[in-house]
Amino acid sequence: MTRAVWPRVMVTGHRSEHLDPVARAWVPGELRRLAAGLRADRGTTTGVSGMAIGADLWWADAVVDAGLRLEAHVPFPQQPDGWTPADRAEWERLLGHAAHVVTYGTGFHVRHLLARNWGMVQRSDQVVAVWVRGRPGGTRSAIEYAVRRGLRPLWVDPVARVTTWPSVDSWWRMLAQKARPRRAA
Repeated sequence: MTRAVWPRVMVTGHRSEHLDPVARAWVPGELRRLAAGLRADRGTTTGVSGMAIGADLWWADAVVDAGLRLEAHVPFPQQPDGWTPADRAEWERLLGHAAHVVTYGTGFHVRHLLARNWGMVQRSDQVVAVWVRGRPGGTRSAIEYAVRRGLRPLWVDPVARVTTWPSVDSWWRMLAQKARPRRAA
């Protein structure tokens, strides 16, 4: 049986503040491992990133580190405005490595964030989802769009700290679940 080839792989995932400290330490290394593995095992040549803080920038860094072509999808040019100077510098550094940049709008609007997610899914052969099961938001909507498009995302589970490849039916069951309330620390 021949393995599927995925030349262009995108990441959708949570911003770092939506992950616990253990996940914030684990996810970047896991994305680095995946980028190198996808290059070797699936013929991946391009990593697609939405350039947001957290999973997107960690993926962009992993793509550059693995020697893949970086395709940056920026919702609007002011995306890093309001970020810390260090986060803004990282965004600029990685954007400087991008072989191709797609910009969706001239200023902040939620529709540009959604258009960016849909544009990334449309241009990708596979999706890696860094997703806390049940959590609503842009990551969830990007996963739903990918599954509707016929893709079967790889799931980087930051809670269990494991990467799996759920069936399409499993994705639909997970997406139907509501977020569990967080316990007080």
